[in-house]
Amino acid sequence: MPIIYYRILFFTLIPVGIYILIKGIKQLRKCFYGNLLLELPYLNKSGRFEVLKAGTHSIWFKGQLYRRIPSDQFRPIVFSVETGKEVDLHYSFFAPSIHGFGDGRVEVLMFKAEIGQYRIELQEGSSIPKLLSGLAKLTRVIKPIDEDKFFIQVRESQPRILTLLGVPIILIGVGGIIGGFVVGLLADQLF
Repeated sequence: MPIIYYRILFFTLIPVGIYILIKGIKQLRKCFYGNLLLELPYLNKSGRFEVLKAGTHSIWFKGQLYRRIPSDQFRPIVFSVETGKEVDLHYSFFAPSIHGFGDGRVEVLMFKAEIGQYRIELQEGSSIPKLLSGLAKLTRVIKPIDEDKFFIQVRESQPRILTLLGVPIILIGVGGIIGGFVVGLLADQLF
């Protein structure tokens, strides 16, 4: 088989790798940029939102960077408006976060929800694990909480297994691009 066929074969891995890389990046972005269902100012203490697509959803805390947040002073509770049942909330294991120039947000809780109307309420308690809550109490003297610049967001999310799959997909895409280019150039020496 002529070398040109090997080169064509390996150079076609480059666009395939680009396609896989884009798919992996989109998969990873879904973790951070799900549709915003509700942005609730902390001072309001309750709000309503509608879930249009059943699945995994997340609760994010948004506030100013380098400021203490009141996460050890409240606990979000989510109720179905139709049934009145409380939705089970789970701590986000990876707690992805996004930071801008002056503010940032971090995913704290996750829940599964069916299509319908929901209500979120902020009640007394702590929305973070006990160890982190203890650390938060120690830092109360550092900087005051700016409650009017702190928000709770409810966003569409995805199961963490899909987010974790985004990383190997990106690596496969990068490997296809680099491998296709390098092996395509060195095909005459390898074959």
